[in-house]
Amino acid sequence: MTGSAGGRTVDKRDWTKASITGNLWSLAWPMTISGAVMMLGPTIDMIWVGRLGSASIAGVGTSGLAVMLINSLIMGLFTGLRAMVARFVGAGDEKSANHVSQQAFVIGIGLSLFLAVVGLFLAEPISMLWGLEADVVAEGAAYMRIQLVGIFTMSFGMLAQSVMQASGDAQTPMKISIGTRLFHIALCPFLIFGWWVFPRLGVSGAALTGVISQGVGGAIALWILFSGRTRLRLTLKNFGFDWKMNGVWSRLAFRLH
Repeated sequence: MTGSAGGRTVDKRDWTKASITGNLWSLAWPMTISGAVMMLGPTIDMIWVGRLGSASIAGVGTSGLAVMLINSLIMGLFTGLRAMVARFVGAGDEKSANHVSQQAFVIGIGLSLFLAVVGLFLAEPISMLWGLEADVVAEGAAYMRIQLVGIFTMSFGMLAQSVMQASGDAQTPMKISIGTRLFHIALCPFLIFGWWVFPRLGVSGAALTGVISQGVGGAIALWILFSGRTRLRLTLKNFGFDWKMNGVWSRLAFRLH
């Protein structure tokens, strides 16, 4: 079954019908690619930063591990979101699916603010835990601070893509992830080395590139969700914080992760 939104056909197929194996494959391979592409950020930064020297490589390498760990924790949190949205979509209850997604925004904002504070005040102490040289700590802390302060861009992008995937649209998030990462690859050297009209920012430029590219991808994903260009159209109508819903979601995310 298909629907129309803004002149664009939206796939509304029932994933519980036809071949189960075929349906699982159709949903799984785009999600696998999306997840793999999303985790490539620090690796791409390392490739470009490698031309800045050993201290920069070591700083980004160690801080990148911490950033990837935080990314995996956020992905685990939104696993609970996917489970609950999928349940309501499968039951034909789009109102409840929208309500769960609204609560996810609250959790995402709260988590982003917490991590921003951690980045502002604890980036250097965290970098010092590895017992590194002072210049490596300085480079690593600069990278980690920008990544954590700008983590809200990744959180909202991941949230929007999780909602799409849970509703049965795995193709759109994959396309957004690939486009975001290609933009990241293209922009990175301009901010690291100061090409063209851009300032030379070094390691900070690598981190800033990640934040900017994730912000662009997140904005596109949210626009798609709120404009109805995917299976589930989100609204902020009747929005209110639901303690009970968030408690259920948090427990579910913990068990699934």
